Amino acid sequence: MCKNTHVPDKLEGYLLQSRHALYNLILLEDGVVSVEAIDDVALETNELIVAQQTKSVLSNNNPVTDKAVVFWKTLYNWCCYIANGDFSCKNPILRYVVVSSHNLNVGNIPDSFFNAKTVMEAKTALESARCHFYDGDDISPRVSEECKPFIQYCFSSENEEIVIKVILAIELELHENTYDEDLRIKFSKQIIPKEYLNELLTFMLGWVEEKIHSFTKNNKPAYILVDDYREALLREVRGRNASVILSAVSTSPNSFETNQELERRDNYIKQLEFIELDYTDIYSAASDYLRTKSEVVEWAKRGLVTQQSFEDYNDSLIRIWRNTKHLNEVRDFSDECKKGRTLYFECDKAVADKQLQGKAVPSFFGSGALHSLANEPSDSPKIGWHPNYLNLLKEKEDE
Repeated sequence: MCKNTHVPDKLEGYLLQSRHALYNLILLEDGVVSVEAIDDVALETNELIVAQQTKSVLSNNNPVTDKAVVFWKTLYNWCCYIANGDFSCKNPILRYVVVSSHNLNVGNIPDSFFNAKTVMEAKTALESARCHFYDGDDISPRVSEECKPFIQYCFSSENEEIVIKVILAIELELHENTYDEDLRIKFSKQIIPKEYLNELLTFMLGWVEEKIHSFTKNNKPAYILVDDYREALLREVRGRNASVILSAVSTSPNSFETNQELERRDNYIKQLEFIELDYTDIYSAASDYLRTKSEVVEWAKRGLVTQQSFEDYNDSLIRIWRNTKHLNEVRDFSDECKKGRTLYFECDKAVADKQLQGKAVPSFFGSGALHSLANEPSDSPKIGWHPNYLNLLKEKEDE
């Protein structure tokens, strides 16, 4: 009868498991938190395993009454895991996590199991529970058909040793209409800027859910390293820390690297040629582009700038380009190349003081970011200088 009951492909939508995975990641200094691997949620370190069954209560279905089917099924499952050697740790902690929208009454039998600390106390609690469910050797008719196989297993003499081990290992974690606030309080005890507490909590919950989804979409249990969690949190904290100055961490490309870039003639170089920019300006553009690319990679790697901040910055540059382009359309330019050069230089000037994450950027960054937008996507760059830049690029491609 014993078998693995986890169903990873049904995980999505189990929001409590995502929240409780985050809850555990906050508590650990190192190790890993898993979802639908060892149990609903589990935490593992070199010395410890805590397997956790999570139960969400929104109705009158109380999972901690004497006759609660989910309670006895959970005991049965844990007995099976121990019997099958599923725990690498000899003495795991088995935690019954109940999150309720209202107050719950814990039954006498579950309460006696949760409070048993010695073998004698566990045996006494088990024998008392047996008297509740059995009339002599016969199981009481008060036991539901759904619950009967779990009751029979737990009170079979041949399983007593394993059941006693489970009783000694189990503990109750009960949240009665307090879970979200409990999570928020624990999250706030980390070293984070308090003014961004809610935003960071929301972001990290989304990060956890996305991590879980990356596994469950392939029908696999999810594993999240505590180190990965702390690194992701640190990046977000830095991204919201106004005292951090975005200084350049890359080095300027040398003349050989810049000339190689010019020879590639990517879209942004062609775009500058379309408006007949002189060689010196095109050379500077290639240098700015290369250094900005390096800067983006380094800032992201070091956790100085978040991906969302880069996207917001680029969106602001596109708005500058679009507004400047509209203003130039009402001017009397008979020469399309001159019109394009004017648009280019006005945009380059406008972005010079544009901040990223509320911080000043190096002088080359705004210009390099414009060239990145003028380069991708290859078939239709987001911005351009010549009024007919898309058609001109298509013609070059067809040559």
